[in-house]
Amino acid sequence: MIRTLDRYLLRSFFINYLLSLFVLISLYVVLDLFVNFDEFTEAGKPVLLVLRDIADYYAYNLPLYFSQLSGVITLFAACATFARMQRQNELTAVLASGTSMYRLATPIIFAGLLMNGLLIFDHEVLLPKVAPKLARERDDVQGMRVYNVWCVREGQSRLLSALQFSPQKEMIRGLMVIEFSTNPQDRGRMRNLVIADRAQWDPQQRGWKLMGVSKRIGVSLDSRGGLSGDSSIVTTPLAFYETNLAPEELLLRQQAQWIQFLSVKQLDQLKRQGGVDPVQIAKVKHGRFTMPINNMILLLLGITFFLNRLPEGVLTQGAKALTTCSITFIVTFVGHQLVGSAEFSPALPAWLPIFLFGPLAVVLLDNVKT
Repeated sequence: MIRTLDRYLLRSFFINYLLSLFVLISLYVVLDLFVNFDEFTEAGKPVLLVLRDIADYYAYNLPLYFSQLSGVITLFAACATFARMQRQNELTAVLASGTSMYRLATPIIFAGLLMNGLLIFDHEVLLPKVAPKLARERDDVQGMRVYNVWCVREGQSRLLSALQFSPQKEMIRGLMVIEFSTNPQDRGRMRNLVIADRAQWDPQQRGWKLMGVSKRIGVSLDSRGGLSGDSSIVTTPLAFYETNLAPEELLLRQQAQWIQFLSVKQLDQLKRQGGVDPVQIAKVKHGRFTMPINNMILLLLGITFFLNRLPEGVLTQGAKALTTCSITFIVTFVGHQLVGSAEFSPALPAWLPIFLFGPLAVVLLDNVKT
């Protein structure tokens, strides 16, 4: 049953959450802009165009920044809520009424779970929708740059390359696709080569309209990879090439961390199609599942320093919470970088912080005097 105290705590928490969300993400944007401002202006663009590019770039990156800061935002909001109550001596009145510290923390913990629901929505809905926008460079927000595409894998049987790829015009020049055999006896051997001078994306038919000299060349290779003597090269004209590699997908794959922007459903689909290391997909999925748990552990570690019935300075408690949570955050980050890059289980870098700091959070909660 929601009491008046619960409504008061939740209202204070959500106000602090909105303030923390605005302050931390604004600080993130300002620092990133301060470091990379020259990339927006290096092309000698007019001031209004530079401002438009800055607004366009950071507007689409806000869901990414939220996913990176969601745990810290929730922690700051919860700690600010309890710090304000303690500073105004409201905790003394609550304890005098017979309410325990655990009962006081319950609505904040449930609010933290609700905010983790926003994180899941961000990962599964928002980020996949804006993923191609996240692949843009700061000096090419409008997508005018032409890329070289080399050996982009589609499933286990195709490799797509292009001399020039224009995301804005959705056009390719110098298209070349290598198609491999899917037969069990000669799986992985090249069977066809598709080449075209130009290709234009057709969103209705989900494929590339081939123009100029365009054809499919069928080849047969022997056991050593050379042309077999009893076969000939068969060349057939080709006007359309059906594929799932749309311009947005090709642009996204220019980003080194493109797989991090996909939803769990898309990751499962990518795993079934093949073409991407399944260990890498497993690491991303484990990280996706454990991030809300890590955020809750960070929240519990922080609020335990404010659930104190003994008089103590707010700044002292805040310093203790900041130190403990900073160590937790740094160890988690370093663990992901070091363990995640080595030959360990794909689950280890994601679950290790939970095993390390989960028991610590339980011990600190158990030591709360209430």
